[in-house]
Amino acid sequence: MAPDLTGYRRILLFGGSFDPPHRAHIDLPQQAARAIGADLIAYIPAGRAPHKLDREQTEPRHRLAMLRLALEHQHGPIPAVILTDEIERGPDQPSYTVDTLASLRQRIGDNTELRLLIGADQLRIFDQWREPERIVGLAEPVVMVRPPDTRESLLEAFSLTERETWADRLVEVEAIDLSSTRIRDAIASKGPVDGLLVPDLEQYIREHRLYQHG
Repeated sequence: MAPDLTGYRRILLFGGSFDPPHRAHIDLPQQAARAIGADLIAYIPAGRAPHKLDREQTEPRHRLAMLRLALEHQHGPIPAVILTDEIERGPDQPSYTVDTLASLRQRIGDNTELRLLIGADQLRIFDQWREPERIVGLAEPVVMVRPPDTRESLLEAFSLTERETWADRLVEVEAIDLSSTRIRDAIASKGPVDGLLVPDLEQYIREHRLYQHG
């Protein structure tokens, strides 16, 4: 059953493959949510990320199970839920953010503000997303700023008329040097992942032999 999203004032939406989820996926949305005064974080695991159609992804059921395990270990003040909208579309349909946002808006009505959390890497290619202007209208972006990026370096890409608008969407968060790619590579090479994953998640990956090639 889908979580009830009615009654919230401002929801921070965070989409991704979460393959696997790690500490940054848990800690940074909490920081961003506090900065903008959100009262809920909604994670949206991608069914099939459009920019990763040429890569093999872990089965959605495993990514969903891992995200649930990871969120059990989050101790931030902002509650979090998982929305399975994109996974439920099936593996043959790319998960376009604009479609997900339109569906959510229709479901929860107009009384709740939606904000879309993205990283600086996605900001740089935001104009290549499907219907970026419509996305902004449905859920105004919140951009995480982490070293080595700065507010100034990110705003350089915009025209003078755009900079003020995007400046209000930037949120500085902690620098956490983690990536799902790094973790997958470490597991595949039988390297250490101590401290990169919550304990239950590491056990789940071992039990299901995820990312262990050959």
